[in-house]
Amino acid sequence: MSVDAGEPGAARRDGAAAGDTGEAPAPRLRVAYFGRPGTFSHEVASRRFGASADLEPRRTISDVFDAVADGAATYGVVPIENAVGGPIYDTVDQLIGREGTGAALVVCEELSLHVTLSLLGRAGVAPKRIYSHFVPLKHCGDWLRENYPGAQILAAESTAEAVERAAQDGEAWAIGNKGAAAIYNLEILVPKLGAKGENITRFFVVGKTAEPPPSGGRTLLLFGLDHRPGALVAALSALGRHHINLTRIVSRALPDSPEEYLFLVECEGSTEEPEFKDALALLEQHATGVRSLGSFRVSRKYE
Repeated sequence: MSVDAGEPGAARRDGAAAGDTGEAPAPRLRVAYFGRPGTFSHEVASRRFGASADLEPRRTISDVFDAVADGAATYGVVPIENAVGGPIYDTVDQLIGREGTGAALVVCEELSLHVTLSLLGRAGVAPKRIYSHFVPLKHCGDWLRENYPGAQILAAESTAEAVERAAQDGEAWAIGNKGAAAIYNLEILVPKLGAKGENITRFFVVGKTAEPPPSGGRTLLLFGLDHRPGALVAALSALGRHHINLTRIVSRALPDSPEEYLFLVECEGSTEEPEFKDALALLEQHATGVRSLGSFRVSRKYE
């Protein structure tokens, strides 16, 4: 299924057929995304949902989850992992911390973006400060030190905030999404920064209701373990016996019990598949509190 074939779990999202059938057009989607206009989350949300949705920025990842949980938005778009910076723990903690509460959300879809970082600013002005989010700064650190050794490198909450700071500071530049240049009236000084390796960021579309594909896709599992040797090996082996391939595993200490951990495990397959159901039944013999945080389709990567 193409990423543009419809909203998560639905056959269409453009409402074009409404006029043909005489039916009233479906209400417009409201999609909350992390950050400000001009961030990569904004770009992904725009490319995924297009003109069929009202896109609403939220300052923090927690705010995105709140918007969906409270019904102010149908879906939320949040980053989950960057190839350079690793897991986005704010998203991980929101998924884990809300489980079992009235504000719990599930993953409905995964999106990914091949991130191209650009240097934005004003031509002819040597920068005294260069702003960006910590992940682009990590990705481009060597390049910055080589080309602008005299500039102070400063971290911002998001790339869009970095660009906004540069727009307000006549002696500053920013690293961010080239689409933010027009929003904040800056020039694209270097369209594609020289950096090592691919920079892929993955995003989750989160919602209130699970929308598992009948087959394929991935599932996000959450479980705890008894504090004993070999507990994690036994749990993962239970999945392996049913040929369930793992794609991500993240552990987080319990706030009130730092020696105990919860495990967030992403694996291939859907809870709708009989083999997957058998794997979960076996996993429950080796882990505690096993629950799914959503089975979801994995959409193509945006370039």
